[in-house]
This record gives sequence, structure tokens and C-alpha cells, in this order.
Amino acid sequence: MQRALPFLTLLPLALCGSGCVYALRTASQPTDVKLRVQAAHPQQHLVRVAVDSPAGYLVAPDGRVQFTVPRFSNGCDVYVFGLIKTRDGSAESVRVVELRRDARVVRRLSLAQISDLPKDEAGFSVIRVGE
Repeated sequence: MQRALPFLTLLPLALCGSGCVYALRTASQPTDVKLRVQAAHPQQHLVRVAVDSPAGYLVAPDGRVQFTVPRFSNGCDVYVFGLIKTRDGSAESVRVVELRRDARVVRRLSLAQISDLPKDEAGFSVIRVGE
């Protein structure tokens, strides 16, 4: 018990002194994406990758579009007292893929959301869009 007493008295001081910790994340790797837009007129849609140099990709009449999301970084994870994670800085959770019709954004998707979409027989992630 006497050995534990100094430790227990210094523990709150150590926790109060550490505050918040920022852990820098590495940049994401370039990711190839295969997306299939299910809509009445899929060719009226455009996929835009909104990173450093935004690029737009036209959707084919069958609804398929292939593109690459370039390498980018989102920032840091934030930990309170170095233990409790309060912010996820992973690049996969950032909504960088925009599905547009005319000049209007219909959907914003992250790489994690795209990977969770159902796949068709050719391996394209299928997204349904109401007109």
C-alpha cells in the first residue's frame, strides 16, 4: 500500500499535465474506385473528387465510372490525456467524392462509405440515386 501511495498521488498530476495529444496520420494511398450510379438518367451525373486539384469524371450511359482518388492527408487524431480518442483524422472518413447532377451536389461520399456499398457482378460499388 505504501508503494502505491506515491503512484496514486502522481497519477492525477500526470493526467492533468498531459492534456490533449495530437497524433499525425500518414497520407492515404492513391485509391482506384469503381462506381456504378443507378438512376433514370445516369449520364446526367458527374463524379468529382474534391481534393487539392479537383477532377471531374463523366458517368457513362450504363452508370459506370472509374477514377482514382489521389493521395491526400486529413490531419491528426486527437486524444484526451493521451488515452481517449476524440477525433479520427483518417483520410478514409473524409467525404471527398461528390456525385453531382448539373451544378448541384447530390451525394458526398468518403472512401469508407464507398467500400461499404453493395457491389455488382463486375465489382463496381452501386449507388442508387432518386431523380
